[in-house]
Amino acid sequence: MARQPLMIYVGIDPGSETYAFAFVDELGNLIKYFEICTDLVEKSSIFLAKLIADYRPMAVALPSGHGLPFYNIRNINNREIFILTLKDPLSHGPLRDFLLASKQYLSFYNSFTIPSVIELNSLPNDRKVNVIDKGTADKVASTFFYRVYLKLDNFILVEMGRRFTAIVIVINGKIVDGYGGTYLSGLDGEIAYLLHKYSRIDKSTVYNVGRNLELTRIIVEWYSDKYKLPIIVSGYNKNYLEIGKKYDFKFKEAAVGAAFIANAYSGGLLRHYISMLDSSGTPISFVRLKEWDEIISWIETL
Repeated sequence: MARQPLMIYVGIDPGSETYAFAFVDELGNLIKYFEICTDLVEKSSIFLAKLIADYRPMAVALPSGHGLPFYNIRNINNREIFILTLKDPLSHGPLRDFLLASKQYLSFYNSFTIPSVIELNSLPNDRKVNVIDKGTADKVASTFFYRVYLKLDNFILVEMGRRFTAIVIVINGKIVDGYGGTYLSGLDGEIAYLLHKYSRIDKSTVYNVGRNLELTRIIVEWYSDKYKLPIIVSGYNKNYLEIGKKYDFKFKEAAVGAAFIANAYSGGLLRHYISMLDSSGTPISFVRLKEWDEIISWIETL
């Protein structure tokens, strides 16, 4: 009898230094993994999308930046690219170009974006107001990985990447709060105001302020003590934080976690975990600032 072909699920982690690609089977076993320098993704997007298509995957969890909950790649246009990247959708970049290549070559393989923390229905709305970055989509994927891999219902994940630190809180199998990389960057509001008034401020200004280890530790230890939660620390710079359990994998947890999400969302063996990702809205749905309506109106013209 001929051997049945593997059912393959793909997940992608859009890291600041490398993009990681994970392929898992129906049981969640990792069957292929590789990374490519982020600087090369823009010019290699078509090649990468074709490579994934060659495996005829059951589902692909696409790199999703600031997140959109389970948008099929066929429905990703300029408006959605802006929301995912918060950048000009006409300007080239690794995430934008890879999504466009995916729309061309992966539309037949149940390819979709995944939510960020702020879009999850398990977060109380009052924790979302006037915030965008509660944890990007790759942080959700990392959290999903540890939820499945360790079969934990309650834990704190601290992800300390090369450039960003994020905290995600999981209670009773649901993400209930998060602190994204820009939230923890520590840029003083008065400094931001003066830079905006007398000079210019862009994302590089915010992102280069530096990692606030003290603030991260205070938040993590408070949640851990209050809710008796174990602490897991991951990421390239995980050893900078002296607390928490650390694992040494030969892959990026976010990439494998995204592949797990692809499996779960498409009805695979991990489907009983998918309720963890019940979500709605967009990363900008909860901004309530004065004149924000003008920005929303502009976005709708894209």
